[in-house]
Amino acid sequence: MIILIILKFKYFLHVIYIDLSSEPAVYNWDKIILKPVRSKDNQDVGNVICVEGDIVTIHDGRYEYKVSKNDVEGFNGGEVFLLKDYTELQKTKIKP
Repeated sequence: MIILIILKFKYFLHVIYIDLSSEPAVYNWDKIILKPVRSKDNQDVGNVICVEGDIVTIHDGRYEYKVSKNDVEGFNGGEVFLLKDYTELQKTKIKP
């Protein structure tokens, strides 16, 4: 179900879009292991190396990134897409 709320103020119009669909971003989290990952701004991030609990670990050859499953936008069978852009993702990098 999708809810659209439109608020009209004196000088501007504010639109709020709420998607209440219950479809998960990924149906089988094990299928994304070793798959390439792209950030929201379409940058190559690395490959998924591990999914444990609510955390997805991505490795780019030098660093690891740990993101929440909630940060995953989707999986098309070949690539994993994130909701974070590359700059935001850099804040989560750790040296393995």
